[in-house]
Amino acid sequence: MSLSPNTSLYALNKKRLRAERTPPSLKIEGLRLTVESVPFDLTLTKGEILTAFGTTPFVLSTFLEQLAGFAPLIDGKIFLHDEDVSSLPLGKRKIGLINQHTPLFPHMNVHENIAFAFQATGQNKSEAFDAANRMLSLVGLDGHGHAHTKSLSSEETLRTLLARALACSPKLLLIDDPYFSLPLHTTRQFTSLLIKLSRALDLTIVQTTSHREDALRAGGKIAFFNHEALLQHDTAAVLYDRPAAIEIATIFGEANALTGQILGIGDDIASIQLACGGVVEAFVSSERLHKGDECIVCIRPDQISPFFGSRPLNFDEDTSSPVNGVLIESIHLGDHIKMRVRTPDGTEIDLHRPPIQSQQIPSNGSSVQLAWMAGNATAFPP
Repeated sequence: MSLSPNTSLYALNKKRLRAERTPPSLKIEGLRLTVESVPFDLTLTKGEILTAFGTTPFVLSTFLEQLAGFAPLIDGKIFLHDEDVSSLPLGKRKIGLINQHTPLFPHMNVHENIAFAFQATGQNKSEAFDAANRMLSLVGLDGHGHAHTKSLSSEETLRTLLARALACSPKLLLIDDPYFSLPLHTTRQFTSLLIKLSRALDLTIVQTTSHREDALRAGGKIAFFNHEALLQHDTAAVLYDRPAAIEIATIFGEANALTGQILGIGDDIASIQLACGGVVEAFVSSERLHKGDECIVCIRPDQISPFFGSRPLNFDEDTSSPVNGVLIESIHLGDHIKMRVRTPDGTEIDLHRPPIQSQQIPSNGSSVQLAWMAGNATAFPP
């Protein structure tokens, strides 16, 4: 049977083939942030929001400045829609950059600041005036056109800078730590605005942050930087469940890091004797780990199950045994209960439980046994 143009399968295949032919919006090849750093590659599709996350804000800023052309490119190539822009001056790259040093013109009101950007693209005064009005509405600044820049809140200033950057119709928009000076409720509003703009304008956006919650809120992929090194680029779920490095597990996933020795490995799952007591299982992250090797077991607090009381746990396999300890702290944090357990050797382990269990938690000093599913923990080389 032949497929007609009206057949749904035909339409799906046509859409898929068209997507495959579409070049990536941003492609980075062999980029080095410093002379000593390891080069990395990165690819973004059109309309995607990428959050560059790391604990060194200066490095994240350098990353954006190299993309925009404000900082010299040490090594590598940058492609926008298959065009190599690596050697182009910043004014020719069609890349917009917003950072803490981007000023608004103090002698102009909000509307005039935005209209000036449109005039810089070649529009006459009348066209720029009308375009600025439309842009005010697009970024949620209706009624603020005549406001003086000094009277604006942090979020309103950021929205004005955003409007001015969008006036140049960038192919790529870079925003350096946009949530730095915003209170929580406006942070959520601005994130929602970026998501709407990326979809409405099919705009690729790269933003930076040193706060995990801000990275998660955007909903897109996350590039985890440890100093100048890009360790992993993937969805939040993958960074949580299959971190590529200890730093990702402990910083992004807030995992406990426990020292142990591998007793055996089978089907990528290792049996591990922990230094703090107990024999546990964990996913093996590296082919460099073998029987007898020391390792670091990373397990997130929300993946640990506590069992209170003196009755020993019975496991299906004789090779595993729980981690024993004493409850030393219990804090209700609204959406979860944070508990801290101290093992006989002094190791402290954090775990989170649902608030519904608040009435079931014994007092500090109670004995507790800790256990978790093998696939929820990851073993790394030390």
